[in-house]
Amino acid sequence: MNQQQGTIFSKIAMPIVIVAIVVYLICSAWVGIRDPYQFTVAYTDTMETSVDAAGWVVRSEQPVAGAEGVVQLKRGQGEKVAKGKEIAVVYQDETYVENQEELLQVKNDLSALQYATYSESPSGTALEDQMLSAMTSLRTAASSGNYSSLSEQTETYRKLVLRREYLLSSEATAAMTQAAADLQARYDDLQSYQSGATSIKAQESGLFSSYVDGYETLLTPDKLDGLSPKDLAAFSQLTPSTDANVLGKLVTDSIWYYAVTVPGDCVTRFAVGDSVDVFFNSLSETFPMEVFQVGEVQEDQVVIVLRSSQDDDKAEDLRQESGRVIFYSSEGIRVPKEALRVSKDGERGVYVVVSQKARFRPVKILAEDENSYLVKADPTDEEDTRILRAGDELVLASEELYDGKVVR
Repeated sequence: MNQQQGTIFSKIAMPIVIVAIVVYLICSAWVGIRDPYQFTVAYTDTMETSVDAAGWVVRSEQPVAGAEGVVQLKRGQGEKVAKGKEIAVVYQDETYVENQEELLQVKNDLSALQYATYSESPSGTALEDQMLSAMTSLRTAASSGNYSSLSEQTETYRKLVLRREYLLSSEATAAMTQAAADLQARYDDLQSYQSGATSIKAQESGLFSSYVDGYETLLTPDKLDGLSPKDLAAFSQLTPSTDANVLGKLVTDSIWYYAVTVPGDCVTRFAVGDSVDVFFNSLSETFPMEVFQVGEVQEDQVVIVLRSSQDDDKAEDLRQESGRVIFYSSEGIRVPKEALRVSKDGERGVYVVVSQKARFRPVKILAEDENSYLVKADPTDEEDTRILRAGDELVLASEELYDGKVVR
């Protein structure tokens, strides 16, 4: 019985639901046909004039050769290194690395004890004042989140505390004197093992990078002179090789180059000395660059060499890259072309919805593409409140509009 009731209900209810859906769709279509107004939202956007490009990044680089053994780098990625300064230390085995770590700790402890036991170190009121100052510096650094000098500040405070203990307790005086002598002996012993370490120093000043690709000596700025499209294409045929003992490289000049091939009909857009922006796909970032060299058009292609002096560690490892050269870029409010109107006073602008009525907002066109304009608000004076803003609801009308007309 229940099964029969369910079947009867399904037979009656399903047609009713289908009819309701059809009626709803017909009504919606009728309203859409009868209603002359459509609406969309204005939003902030950017338009640009650009050309796609692909090519090679070239810079002055020097590979840093190491040695066989356990390497301990002393420089971070993108860190500046002066000529003759240490880049890394190479040890014969792990024992030397462990000894080095212990040596640094012993050196710090010995320095603190030597300060505490030195007769010319502060005492009395001077010592208390210095301890208070050191404590205040630590508290300030901790509360502000500035930890750049925390280790040095902590070490200073430790030395002062040891100095006070040394002065107040005869037992501490004897213990520290003996500890200092023991640490000195251990330090001398560890130092004797350091003869097996090789120091790697910078032959030139530059920015250190641990990334090497073998092109450091193959692609140099002098290879860019008179570069043709075929010459640039031949870069991909080079065979880079990297020595297993190379620790990294030094970028020895802040100026770097991006040699690209673009269609020949774009050559008139480039002039030596012009400023452009270059978007690199691999970084999803834009760098300001200057047109350094414009080649000759050959087989509908031309090589453009761009130059930058922006010292950015993100650009250190760029090599074979694609992206686009941006000649012009503008930011404004994007509106559909059908939203643009001319008022009875001859003003160019758009209508927005305010309290169900159309209100005119004068605009100035910054750029355009096939379907839309990029505009900005263009009030007549400082007291003009007719300002178009991102997020305003625009009226797209198929019939005449005027300020104050009810559209909803």
